[in-house]
Amino acid sequence: MPLMRTKNLFSSRCLAVVGYGAALLLARPLLAEPPATPPASVEPAKPVPPPIPVAKPDDSEVKLGRDNAIEHDKQAKFITDPMQLERVRRIGSDLAKIANSFLIPAYYGSQQLKQFEYVFKIVDDKDVNAYCMPGGFVYVNKGLLEMVRSDDELAGVLAHEVAHAAHHHILRLLKEQSKIQNVILPVQLLSLLAAFSGRGNTAYDAANVWQATQLYTIAKTNTYGIEAEKDADQTGVRIMLKSKYNPVGLYSFMIRLAALERRKLAFDLGIFRTHPAGEERVEAAKKLLAELSVPLRLSEVDPTLQATVAMLPANDKGLALAEVRSMGISVCKVTAQGDITALERGKKLAKRLDVLFDTGLSTLDIQVSRDRSRVIARGQTLLTQADFDGLGQPVEEVLRLLKEAVIEVRQKRAIEMVL
Repeated sequence: MPLMRTKNLFSSRCLAVVGYGAALLLARPLLAEPPATPPASVEPAKPVPPPIPVAKPDDSEVKLGRDNAIEHDKQAKFITDPMQLERVRRIGSDLAKIANSFLIPAYYGSQQLKQFEYVFKIVDDKDVNAYCMPGGFVYVNKGLLEMVRSDDELAGVLAHEVAHAAHHHILRLLKEQSKIQNVILPVQLLSLLAAFSGRGNTAYDAANVWQATQLYTIAKTNTYGIEAEKDADQTGVRIMLKSKYNPVGLYSFMIRLAALERRKLAFDLGIFRTHPAGEERVEAAKKLLAELSVPLRLSEVDPTLQATVAMLPANDKGLALAEVRSMGISVCKVTAQGDITALERGKKLAKRLDVLFDTGLSTLDIQVSRDRSRVIARGQTLLTQADFDGLGQPVEEVLRLLKEAVIEVRQKRAIEMVL
């Protein structure tokens, strides 16, 4: 199933014998024996879970996916750049191993564990899309690779697609489609027979019945598809939790995906919608991450949100200053203090600011300490007297400039992340 759209393809007993030696032991005087020590209690062995079945090449689900993948590959153009392929396959394989090893609850489809041999390919297509066929045949478009900003975001997309295969979504959707056809085909046939027999129904009436049943099929099928997408989103997050990748990567990518959806769609798709609305997916992911106690630190998965540090030429006092910038905006400047160089202080401050901005830093959080020797935010020191002296500015001026910069950064982050 695609991240943005659905591709219509088809993924001793043992007997104890008391021997002669045992009989001799029984013949010895009982009083000569020391009291017997009761045997240590032994916990019963836990039952060994059955091995996870490995899907064979002739497995019906694998065969369905492979046959459709062959037909798909005849028409598609692929990216063969070794570095890009290595990246996608490395990350995808890490996630596939988890899906093949752990039972993750399925809200739609089936959570039957089956080990697939996942295949990852890059399609030379500018569309921001990824999709999966039964049995673990995963495709990622070039356009999507150009949109992700980190391995964590790419892992979020791939975990979503792996979830489609792991929870057997295509098979479930095919069954639902078959049920729908069993309902509407008799209706369509009856309307046609009535029209041909001339018993009150005209060809126009039959056409209306036929169209109505087709719309019903679309509505029901897409509803099931939306449920599959919701399950893939949640399962993708849970797969990432067991990996080395930050599950916030899926959330941050969804934010930009929702913005892209808003720009492309001028109206509600209604029954033709195959995915949950972008904002709905973002909020659902945010809620799930909160329930799983995963902090929403966007800068950890999106390098464009991370503060940077650069050394400035020495000022007129001969002091070297490090400038800390966020979103391209100069936030503050620091100088060396004690044995810590200006660059080292700047890097530490940059990391501190990343966390503060990720958690909604506002100007109300920034204050001057009581002894007026520091600028602090939520109890953390940002700037010190050494910085005021190095800049040749009073603490009030430094505080004012810092607050103005914070406002600018917040505004730019809000526009960038569409928060």
